[in-house]
Amino acid sequence: MTQNKAWFSDRVRENETGMYALAMSYMKQEADALDCMQQSILKAYEHLDSLRDPERFRSWMFGILINCCKDELRRRGRTLPTDDRMEEEPEPPAAVSFETRAVLWNAVQRLSEPSRTLLLLFYYEDLPTGEIAEAMDVKPATVRKQLERARSALKAELEKEGFSYDG
Repeated sequence: MTQNKAWFSDRVRENETGMYALAMSYMKQEADALDCMQQSILKAYEHLDSLRDPERFRSWMFGILINCCKDELRRRGRTLPTDDRMEEEPEPPAAVSFETRAVLWNAVQRLSEPSRTLLLLFYYEDLPTGEIAEAMDVKPATVRKQLERARSALKAELEKEGFSYDG
């Protein structure tokens, strides 16, 4: 069991930045996001024996976190936020100007669910569509179709900001 504790702790630390960004995208307030992260980590540890494939830890953990955030929002009688902007931006990949990253992040945050979550998991967390499907409890084909719609919605949001994309 000690080895499982260490392994679990290492996997959580490896994924905490992505978990934080995902929780913030749902909860909007840091304290609420951290509470959901804590709840999901506890729940994951309590059900660690249900993880069939250790290589899928990240998608499994993100799935638990998504459900914890949704449960907390339902408990509070709040719907999933769509228009609020997140106060903190997670560390983005690649060398892109701060202004471009901020515009992109805010555009993603204005999208509705599941578009926002899909884009975060696919682009910010580099999860393949199969793992996103596991985390969101849908079929991979559904993820691919929703990802296509999310990209179109993001493109429209960016065009409102004066950015254009020809890719």
